[in-house]
Amino acid sequence: MSGSQPHIGIVALDRWRGGVIYTHNLVRALSHLPATERPRITLFCRSNAEMFEEVASLADNVVVYESLLDKIFGNTRFAVLAQRLSSGASAVLLREAAPELAKAARRARVEVVFPVSVAYTRLMPTTIAWIPDLQHCFLPEFFSRLARAARDKSFPALLRDPNRHVVFSSRCALEDAIRAYGPPMARTHILHFTTVPLPSWFQDPAPVVAKYKLPSSYVILCNQFWIHKDHLTAFRAAAKLKQQGLTVHLVCTGPTQDNRHPEFFPKLKAQIKDLGIESQVHILGMIPRDDQMCLVRACKVVLQPSKFEGWSTVIEDARALGKPVIASDFPVHIEQAAPGSSFFRMGDADDCAHAISSFLAKEEVPTYSPADHDARIVAFARKFMAIVDASLGDDSSPYIPESEPLLQSSKR
Repeated sequence: MSGSQPHIGIVALDRWRGGVIYTHNLVRALSHLPATERPRITLFCRSNAEMFEEVASLADNVVVYESLLDKIFGNTRFAVLAQRLSSGASAVLLREAAPELAKAARRARVEVVFPVSVAYTRLMPTTIAWIPDLQHCFLPEFFSRLARAARDKSFPALLRDPNRHVVFSSRCALEDAIRAYGPPMARTHILHFTTVPLPSWFQDPAPVVAKYKLPSSYVILCNQFWIHKDHLTAFRAAAKLKQQGLTVHLVCTGPTQDNRHPEFFPKLKAQIKDLGIESQVHILGMIPRDDQMCLVRACKVVLQPSKFEGWSTVIEDARALGKPVIASDFPVHIEQAAPGSSFFRMGDADDCAHAISSFLAKEEVPTYSPADHDARIVAFARKFMAIVDASLGDDSSPYIPESEPLLQSSKR
């Protein structure tokens, strides 16, 4: 990169927990760059800016704005529609196009805004889009008709625009987009985000384990209780292991409410009871991030049974903390290739049980040093900056386009 660094507007993603963490990690990663490479950052938050207080000091400026849609959805008359349309990343499609954001970006004089995952950006400065995943194409039953229509209108418009830059979190997601919408005309980029740990995550975890009254030995699942996260396979695996004489405690963190399927969590709790493992499943719900990371450090292994991810935050957290992972063989999990990973057939409780028992039977649990993680963080930040430079037409950017053959590695 040459000359002074660009002024970047980062739109804080606040409609789902993964978006909040994504924003935190990106801002923190950029702060790890040498001073000569560090961009100027304006963080754009809606009225709930308290979610981003932890990283506000790392930005040069924080702008709070409220869109017209926020005002409309604040009316209880539209509550049901808001729930249907604001599930996960689909909220990105609806909210970031607000004229208020465009006005705020112009007033702040930012050169580029990320992420703006909508096609209507004529009022914006240069924008970079983000398509986290194509879950709605492969698991449509988990989305409302309105949510699917919103994505199927926005995503193709982004990908057909030859003047647009579109970021994917994984090669798998890009391959899925090609399957769904054909070869893109837009310039596409793969940006594997990376967890940026805090010093507070490395405190003695014993008091945190005691705080939640947890057993000394447990497996942890850190996922929102959404259907596609597939907690049930993990619970069935624990029940099978119990029948074999092996008691495995499962600690679950994450929000228990799925706005798309409010009946899901009560049914899941009933299934835990039917499986006879109530005393083994410890559902903590939303807990402070510091506490969550201390519990990850104290666990035997991180379990990720999810049936769909754009890029798994859970696995990135485990990598940053040097913890081994047992994951479903979903292509993104394999693409992440975290040290110490082992895999089981997605949705197969027997194979999941076998993977857990095999891991716990090891005489020595392998340890993995996160000593090289700082370099990984800087590489993530530099890759993002190279994408920014490319979007601004800086030909001196070291970014290399994703030109390798696609559609060969995915198991879809």
